[in-house]
Amino acid sequence: MNYQVILFVDSSMLGGIETHIVELSKLLSKNNVRSSILFYKNHGNQKFYDLLIKENIRYNFLQGKIKNLANKLLSYDNNTVVHTHGYKAGILGRLVCNIINKRCISTYHAGEVGNGKVKFYNKLDQWLSSLSINFAVSNKIKNTISNVKLLENFISLPAPSKPVIHTSTIKIGFVGRLSYEKGPDIFFQLAENMKQSNNVEFHIFGDGPLKNKIPVINNLHYHGLTERNNIWNQIDVLLICSREEGLPMTLLEAMSQHKLVISSAVGAIPSIIKNNKTGFLMSVGDAKDCQKSIEQLINFPPQAKVNLLNDAYNMLEERFSGKKQFLLLHQAYTGK
Repeated sequence: MNYQVILFVDSSMLGGIETHIVELSKLLSKNNVRSSILFYKNHGNQKFYDLLIKENIRYNFLQGKIKNLANKLLSYDNNTVVHTHGYKAGILGRLVCNIINKRCISTYHAGEVGNGKVKFYNKLDQWLSSLSINFAVSNKIKNTISNVKLLENFISLPAPSKPVIHTSTIKIGFVGRLSYEKGPDIFFQLAENMKQSNNVEFHIFGDGPLKNKIPVINNLHYHGLTERNNIWNQIDVLLICSREEGLPMTLLEAMSQHKLVISSAVGAIPSIIKNNKTGFLMSVGDAKDCQKSIEQLINFPPQAKVNLLNDAYNMLEERFSGKKQFLLLHQAYTGK
């Protein structure tokens, strides 16, 4: 392709946006599009930087100043497109690109409104959406943005393999940021409620403000921030108990690794999980509902679990392998 893409972000953690950017970089490379990641500032997010190095993805840092951003974007030729991710990069990137006449694309990831300053910046990010060509990862987010198309998350799928069903202890995983909207407190309560169950373990992967609220329970294990590829061999089931979501990359990753999924019905998740078909969808999503779904899963026949895992993988291949998504991206990048 005769253009390059600068993926602009202000990242201080390793979460859904960062995972999306890695997958986007891989998708662009697969389609012969040059790209690199531009960080507004170095926040010491070493786990993310290590992942980029491992995936052979180029990146560099600014000094956290608007003037520095403007000068950097001016140094690129006219065949360079800026693609922002996250509210801060979106706000700054859009404003600067409009001043210097650089093509700007923005992806809106956040399904949560936030509180305090975050709520204000999310609103400002929405108000400024008219300054860019936009994508949203779910219809709920799409309905709040101007000049926007739906761009569902996508993932590089591993080669198809035969699902393995474990019949002994079932390991339930929480994978994500330990913040209120993700519902880790629900997961904690679930582990407490099921601490007498000998055939269920609970595992937490991630970091965040509720880390210090993790209770000490013999069936609850905290692993901290963990490289994504090292998570899936440690759990059998991904449990999403979020109060708010867009389209979580974790869900797609779990399905691609033949992991069963139990989830609350928030954001775009009900468009992916068809209850008892590609996963288990909860109506309420509280600790009681989570336990009910786990007990249902335990009693699910082994062959039915295999069929569910295969159906989920086939759905991923059709909708989330990146083929459709690249066509939309290419149109936005080129204006054709």
